[in-house]
Amino acid sequence: MRSIAPTVVATLGLSIGACQTLGLSLEAPPPADPPVTPATATTGTLTSSSRAGRLAGMTSEALRSAWGEPALKRTENGAELWQYGGGGCAVLVYFYPAGTTWTVSHAEAVPGGADETAIDACAKAAGKPPLKPTS
Repeated sequence: MRSIAPTVVATLGLSIGACQTLGLSLEAPPPADPPVTPATATTGTLTSSSRAGRLAGMTSEALRSAWGEPALKRTENGAELWQYGGGGCAVLVYFYPAGTTWTVSHAEAVPGGADETAIDACAKAAGKPPLKPTS
C-alpha cells in the first residue's frame, strides 16, 4: 500500500512556491492610516492625511448655506457623504454627527486629493465660492 503523505507534502510545497514566485504574500498587509471616526470628527482632531482644510469642523448647515445643496448625498454607517462637482472634478465632503449637528470630518477633491489647494481649485472649478476659515 502506497502512502499519500509525500504527494500531499509535494503539493503544498508547490502551492507555497507558486505564491512566492508570483510575488504573493501569505502575511497580512500593513495597516492603513487610521480611519476618520465619529470621535475624531467630534473633537476636530484630524490626521494630516485626512485633513479637510477650511471645511474641517464646518456644520452641514454652514456648508449648505455657502455652496447650496450637493449634487449627491448619501448616508451610510452613521456618516453622510456630500458631493459637489463640475469642471472635471468633484469635492467629496464627509460628515459625522457631533451632538445634534453634522460636522465635516474629511474632504477631498477627485482627482486631486485631500490637500487644501486641490479642494479649493476643484470647488472653484465647480463654481463654488471660497470658504472662510473656521475658527
